[in-house]
Amino acid sequence: MVSTRPSSFIMGSIGDFAEEFWNVEVGDFGGWEVVSQRTKETAKVTSTCVDFMKQVAAALDTFGKTLVRVARSSTLPELEHGELRNSLVTARDGVEALGQDATDAAAAVTSQANQLSNHLTDARLSRRRATEDINVLSCRKRQQQVKEGVRRVQHARRNAQHKMRDLVDAETHRLNLDCRPDAKVKDRDREKASQAEERAAEALREAESQHKETVKAHNTALESWCSTASSAFRTLQDVEETRVRLVRDSFWAVANVYSLLAVHTDQHQDALRTALLQVDVGEEVAAWVSQHRTCQTQPIPLVYSPVPRPPAGMTPTSSARSTLNSSARSTITEVSVGSEDSGEDSPVPVRKARALYKFAARSGSEVCLKAGQAVVVMEGGSKEWSLVRTTEGILGFVPTKFITPPEKEA
Repeated sequence: MVSTRPSSFIMGSIGDFAEEFWNVEVGDFGGWEVVSQRTKETAKVTSTCVDFMKQVAAALDTFGKTLVRVARSSTLPELEHGELRNSLVTARDGVEALGQDATDAAAAVTSQANQLSNHLTDARLSRRRATEDINVLSCRKRQQQVKEGVRRVQHARRNAQHKMRDLVDAETHRLNLDCRPDAKVKDRDREKASQAEERAAEALREAESQHKETVKAHNTALESWCSTASSAFRTLQDVEETRVRLVRDSFWAVANVYSLLAVHTDQHQDALRTALLQVDVGEEVAAWVSQHRTCQTQPIPLVYSPVPRPPAGMTPTSSARSTLNSSARSTITEVSVGSEDSGEDSPVPVRKARALYKFAARSGSEVCLKAGQAVVVMEGGSKEWSLVRTTEGILGFVPTKFITPPEKEA
C-alpha cells in the first residue's frame, strides 16, 4: 500500500543549528542546552506518535481478523436461492475481503511505527554520544581555554609592542650619538648604544615569535573547539531532520493506507449493491411458490336443501323411499348466491358444540372461530366441513375437527 507523494512535499533545509545557536567568535556554547532540550522533547513526541500508530494497527488487526473469522465461520441459509443467495455470497466475500484489507493495513501501519521506533533508538544513541563529546564541564573547560588563549595572544601582542618601542628608543639614541658634532662622544658610548639596539631588536624578535606561537596555539584550540561544537550541532540537526522526515512519511503512509482501505470498502459496497439490484422480489417469491406448491384447492361451499316429504295419509312405497333416499343423498350441493338468505331453504339445527381451536375464515363461505366459542351445528355439512351458526347469527363452514364431536357436546 504505497502511493506517490507530490513533489511539493520534498522537505528543504530547516536551518543551520551551528550558526543559529552558537556564536563562534566568542566561543559561546549556550545554545547547546536549547538544542539538547529540543531533541529530548521531540523524542517524547515521537514516542507518543509511535504508541498511537501501534494502537491504531492493533485495532485494525483485531477488526480485520474478526471480520475474516466471522465471514469464514458463517453459513448461508440453505432455503435461499436465486439472485438473493448470490447476494448473500457476495456480502460474505466482501466482509472477508474487507477484513483481509484491514489486516494488511494494520501490518503497513506497524511497519511505519517500527521505523519510527528504530529512529528513536538511534537518536538516543546519537544524542548520548554528542552529549558525551560536548558536556557541560567540557564546554566550560574549552571555553576557558579559548578565553585564556585570547588573553595570552593579547599579552604577547602587548609585549611585542613594548619591545618595539624599546627598539625604536635604542635606534633613536644611537642616531643621536652619531649625529653629534662634538668630539666629546666617546666610542664607548656609541658601542653601548649599538649593543642596546641589538638587544632591543633581539627582544622584539622573541616577542614577535612568542606572539606568533600564541596566536597559532589559540587558533589550533579554537579550530578544535569549533570542529567539536559543529560536529555536535550537526549530529543533533541530522537527528531532528531525520525525525521530521520519518514522522511526515509515516503519517503519509497511514493516510494512504486509510485511503486504499476506503477505496476497497467502496468497491465491496458497489459489488453488493449491484448484486442486490438483480434480485426481483416477485420473481423470487413466484419461483419458491412454483417449487413448493401443493396444488390444494379451496373447499366447495355447501348448503342444505330440504328433503321433499310425501303427502299426508299416503304410505311411501319402496320406489318412493328410494327416491327420498336419493334426494337426501343429493342435498349437499354448491352454495348459490342468496341461498343463505332464503328462509325457505334455511338449514335445521342439529346440535350445540364449542370451538376447540381458533379458525380464520379464508373465503366468504367460512366463518371465524375463537377457541371455546359456542356454536350451533346445522344440517348440510360433510365429513370434513361442518355448517355452524355463531351466537352472532353468522352462518358458515368450519373444519369438523375444529369443533367438539357429538359425544362431547357442550
